[in-house]
Amino acid sequence: MTTRTFAIGLLVLAAAFTSSAFQCKIHTNGLQLPNHSFCFRRSRSCVSSICLSAPEKETIKPLHSVIESLLVSGNLNDAASELRHQQNSGADVTSSFHAVIEACCAGGGNEKRHYKGQRRKPHHASSKGDGNRLDLAVSLLQSMDNATVHAHDILISGYARRGRWSDALDLLTEMENKFYSSTEIHANTKNDSAETIPSLNTYQTVLTSLAHNGQYDKMMTLLTKLRRRGVKPTVYTFNTLMNICAQDKPSRWKEALSLLSQCQREPGVTPDLVTYTTAMRACARAKKSNKAMEIFRVVKVMGLELDAFCYTTAMNACANDKAWKTALKLMDEMIEKGITPNEFTYSVAITACGNGGQWSKALELLDKMRAMDLKINTITYNSAIQALAKAARTESKQQRRFDYDENTATESDSNADPGALWRRALQLLKNMESEGVALDKFTYSSAINVCGAAGRWREAVDLVNAMKKDGNKDTKPNQVTYTSAIVACGTSGQWDAAYTLFNEMKHDGLKPDLVSYNALISAGMNGNRPNEVFNLWLEMCQPNNPNPDIVTLTEVVATLDRATGKANREKVDQVFSQAVDRGIILREDSLDRTWDIDLSGMTFPVARAACRFIFNRLVMRSRDENVEVENLSLITGASRMREYIREVLRDELTPAVYCVVPKREQGTLQVKSKMVENYVNAQRDDNNL
Repeated sequence: MTTRTFAIGLLVLAAAFTSSAFQCKIHTNGLQLPNHSFCFRRSRSCVSSICLSAPEKETIKPLHSVIESLLVSGNLNDAASELRHQQNSGADVTSSFHAVIEACCAGGGNEKRHYKGQRRKPHHASSKGDGNRLDLAVSLLQSMDNATVHAHDILISGYARRGRWSDALDLLTEMENKFYSSTEIHANTKNDSAETIPSLNTYQTVLTSLAHNGQYDKMMTLLTKLRRRGVKPTVYTFNTLMNICAQDKPSRWKEALSLLSQCQREPGVTPDLVTYTTAMRACARAKKSNKAMEIFRVVKVMGLELDAFCYTTAMNACANDKAWKTALKLMDEMIEKGITPNEFTYSVAITACGNGGQWSKALELLDKMRAMDLKINTITYNSAIQALAKAARTESKQQRRFDYDENTATESDSNADPGALWRRALQLLKNMESEGVALDKFTYSSAINVCGAAGRWREAVDLVNAMKKDGNKDTKPNQVTYTSAIVACGTSGQWDAAYTLFNEMKHDGLKPDLVSYNALISAGMNGNRPNEVFNLWLEMCQPNNPNPDIVTLTEVVATLDRATGKANREKVDQVFSQAVDRGIILREDSLDRTWDIDLSGMTFPVARAACRFIFNRLVMRSRDENVEVENLSLITGASRMREYIREVLRDELTPAVYCVVPKREQGTLQVKSKMVENYVNAQRDDNNL
């Protein structure tokens, strides 16, 4: 016995119980069924024939109920089969077609639509099964005697929810062709109340599907097409599409502004505050702050009544542009106009202060939110901690410059003490815990950055351990967190702690990236670990590992150059040669040629290694390629680098190489061809060439 037969029997049985005239017996056009078990023994065809023999008014509802019962139990195939059987029997099943097609199209994307009491399937249902349901819906649509507009609309919505924009667009085109006559009649009539086919809602479904899937050119084309067919878009149409543009990553600000322009020109459509605010948001998210503020000024000139969301969006544009002063002025303007800032407004203001490194103002705003009993969320706290991190890094860099040259450096005017900032950051973490605000990875990473800038590497390591103990996937350390902690250890020269964190990151299944490797190499440089740093360079040169860059080269060479001994010098030469082969430095597609080489952007240790490499290469090319010797020009800039290179050539090369400074090129050292030739010949003699 099939589920369908069982369900049909239940429905017939229910009809008997609900009938006061026949009490516990089932009557169909004079036929009396003596007992209930009949329904479970008879085939579907028998029951259907009994139902169809009754008067039409009495049977339409039971017929639909049979299909509805199958849909509720999730038996789409059985419902479709029953539907076709009833269709062949001559019953009016248009509404049943709609119900079954809608059940097939239910779900998809973020939608959670289900047919009435239909049992919800797990969210991880296979896409193959989902596709089969849509195929069934297409088959049902094609089998309808007169496919209705509503049936097309349902299937288009099903395609749209699943991201199948191409199928949705094709079916829309089919509708346009199929129902062209009715649309043409509407286009030639003055009755605005008459509905076009396809309707605006149908077009909007396809338009949003195209936008959600990045098909903006097709979206614009369809928007033009619907106007030509006499369909009039509304302000809601434009607002919806602009909102998708604003939410896209990256923000599609150009498309949003194009839609704004179309909305302004559309007859009978007046852009509202939501329209302008959405356009501002699209520009703000794309970091086009000037354009966002231009729109904001236009809105003010138009005299529209502004709200907190519009002001907050303008402030967010300022925050992205680090214009924290303008953001705070807008907030004051809100209050003067009687518009109450909400928690989102304060959060954006704190973010603006954070991006501008104004940690003290960010903390003042936090205190103000507490005084107003406003909810402070994770993002707001993170903005404040990030402000502390930026201030700590800035102060740390300035302090290092002060330590490097006490006679020329000036103290910072930021009044930021790294020793005080890290305590404030940890206090904010405690406040979050006491207030029940969730800490995430960004929270910890920012706090670790503050600790690292202040040289509090132990506190940074403790924060990583706290993230592990939490056991929450939202606070599980990631690459950024580990790297921040490694930087904190490296700044203090704590190689062992940094190397331990590096290995823990690998153990947790995280593959170190270039930033992670460079952070560990920096720790090795500060901790004077030449062998370990050299091994890290060799590890990075292996396949499937991050390729080293100029930062890697600079710190590896600096570490090895600082160490003494011939072995370390040979390692420097090996590293530099590999860097040239990898195109990191002295690339062949740059201005550097055999006889004209730019050293001006290099650090002293790298430039020192470059000099040895250049002259060794000249020797090798002279031997293998019989290169004609020319004057060698080394671009150094008119700075200390010029004299440093002169000393390297004179004191470290054997035989010594002397150079001159051309009168018209004070930033260049020139080695005459005769001097180069003497050096090459001497090297040939030494190597028995």
